[in-house]
Amino acid sequence: MSAFYRFARAVIYPFFIWLLPVKIIGKENIPKDSSYILCSNHTSMSDPFFKVAIFKNQIHFMAKAELFKIPVVKNVLSAAGVFPVDRGKGDMTAIHTAEKILREGKILGIYPEGTRYKTGAPRKAKSGVAYIAMNTKADILPVSVYRNGAFNIFKKTTIRIGSLIKYNELVDKELSERANMKNIVNRVTDEITKLWEMKH
Repeated sequence: MSAFYRFARAVIYPFFIWLLPVKIIGKENIPKDSSYILCSNHTSMSDPFFKVAIFKNQIHFMAKAELFKIPVVKNVLSAAGVFPVDRGKGDMTAIHTAEKILREGKILGIYPEGTRYKTGAPRKAKSGVAYIAMNTKADILPVSVYRNGAFNIFKKTTIRIGSLIKYNELVDKELSERANMKNIVNRVTDEITKLWEMKH
């Protein structure tokens, strides 16, 4: 964990865990010392802060490239280990960065829907998460964020952490690469949705 990330977590933790109405379920499912892809639905700009507060190990998030066009924001994000992705354009630089993070034994944070949805059930995951998982043989940890409506500091948020899905559960050697990618996308979407449907 970088010194900046440790400092940021120390600042974020009290606000997002002690002061906001948040319920955390499934902390025992968080792997202690392993590399994996953290996949979650995306409801608001607050989502990464909740994850940073809850997870003790550093998460390297993929974030939209537009944020890196703001000089101060770019510096803070880069110091925290966040890296840009140009959404909707098959950004292979971002994909390679994600794969490097996993091969180094770190945690990759992805919002597989590709964008924020303030209300409603999680949407179908994009294929990027499947591509990265197959190239790195990474396990996937599904996480859901549930809230009754859009985020505000007075509204209860439930973060539910599912069981780690091992890579060998995600692929079938008898199937084609395309079929396996489709199965991974469906599995990730289904697991996050199941957690979300448990609500509070």
